[in-house]
Amino acid sequence: MNVFGKDMNGSNGMKKVFGFLMAAIIFVCCAGCPSMWSVEETKDKATPEALFQKAEDLYDKKKYAQAIDAYEQLKSAHPDYKDSSKVYLRIADAFFAEKQYEKAIGRYHQFVELYPNDREAPRARYNIAMSLFSQIKNTDLDSRIIQKSAEAFKALADDPDAGEWAKKAEEKYRECRQKLAEKEYYKAKTYISMGNYKAAKLVARRILDDYPKLGFDEQANTILKK
Repeated sequence: MNVFGKDMNGSNGMKKVFGFLMAAIIFVCCAGCPSMWSVEETKDKATPEALFQKAEDLYDKKKYAQAIDAYEQLKSAHPDYKDSSKVYLRIADAFFAEKQYEKAIGRYHQFVELYPNDREAPRARYNIAMSLFSQIKNTDLDSRIIQKSAEAFKALADDPDAGEWAKKAEEKYRECRQKLAEKEYYKAKTYISMGNYKAAKLVARRILDDYPKLGFDEQANTILKK
């Protein structure tokens, strides 16, 4: 007996059988996977405040990688969260704390671009400069990173609205210039070791002209007398 009717042998009958089988499979799968629905329900019920607090707790425990994931989940689930600026800043802070300086720089730039008037913007700019500064190893490295750090500190130091961060930036700017002067002195000594006194004197003159009173004036003058 054909329980599916006389169309069983035709295309309509096959479609009915296929539809019946698919419905049965979906029912079994859903019945056996209740967690699929519970996960979505949990997501819907989690408030942005609860997600933010979860991320904050992880951050306070210095579980920075997990905190970053939690903040990112909050951003995705609630893009219009009222304290989104804090979320962006915390992600940058977490990368900075992890010493992932290139990622920190990118996230701090993102925060400053989105929230230029936020009261935390000067600190974010300071940490951008510090992320560059923290990558300086010693005087035999390329001076470009020292220069970039110096420029970032100088821009913040000259900002009248930067408050306490301007003063801190001024101190670090001087330190960057000292490193640049040290770099030049290292270069002058290298020329001397090669017997190229003319080139060494040119560098010594540059130290006196561009980096005066930073601790290398005496050494530069000694080279000029050779």
